[in-house]
Amino acid sequence: MTDTTQAASGMEALKHRRSQVWDELLAQSRFVRTVQQGEVTKALYALYLIETYHYTRHNARNQALVGVRCEDDRHYQKFCFNHAEEEVGHEQMALHDVASMGLQPGFPIPRALPATEVLIAYLYWISYQGNPLQRLGYSFWAESCYDYIRPLLGKVQKTLGLTPAQMTFFVAHSDIDAEHSQAVDEMIAKKCKTPEDWEDVAQVMETSLRLTWRMMDEVADAYAQLVDGRSERAAFLKAL
Repeated sequence: MTDTTQAASGMEALKHRRSQVWDELLAQSRFVRTVQQGEVTKALYALYLIETYHYTRHNARNQALVGVRCEDDRHYQKFCFNHAEEEVGHEQMALHDVASMGLQPGFPIPRALPATEVLIAYLYWISYQGNPLQRLGYSFWAESCYDYIRPLLGKVQKTLGLTPAQMTFFVAHSDIDAEHSQAVDEMIAKKCKTPEDWEDVAQVMETSLRLTWRMMDEVADAYAQLVDGRSERAAFLKAL
């Protein structure tokens, strides 16, 4: 089997596995079901954006950490640092979108939910140890997620009556990440040389996506607790 054939086969298997996990998530997530049924509220969406802020603000740093570790591969190192630089500050778009729904900039940011902290910690862990290529598994699904969530974003926008200017995190990212996704695919195909490389990338892809799924459903739980009066976390969002 030639390197080109092996790369094509590995990429096909990786994309298939990604689609399987997304299909499961979209069919079973409580958060997704709430959006699909047109029951999403501004407070719920804001809670999700706040968790998005929390984990996104670490992405540049954990991506750069991979670059620090792979000094013997300058091509991959340059990719990591360039990608990290392009991610800096993206979390501010999530805060902008929360404020645009009726809050003053500088609103209090609640501490990240436990599931979000687990996701953040996992991304640092796989960036710090193991196969340096495995961090590509996270980028592989994160940079292409709009292929799967575009209908959900449309539903959120319609239900809440939001303008594109109030959804900058997703609208701007959809353009930025289309280019990133292609670059990630090319890097995976070029750098994965062994079955172990492909499995390491696939494992991180699936695990990080499932952890994100858990975070989304914990957002739904936090919202239910807020509405029922069982929690005062992010109580300021009741005004939305």
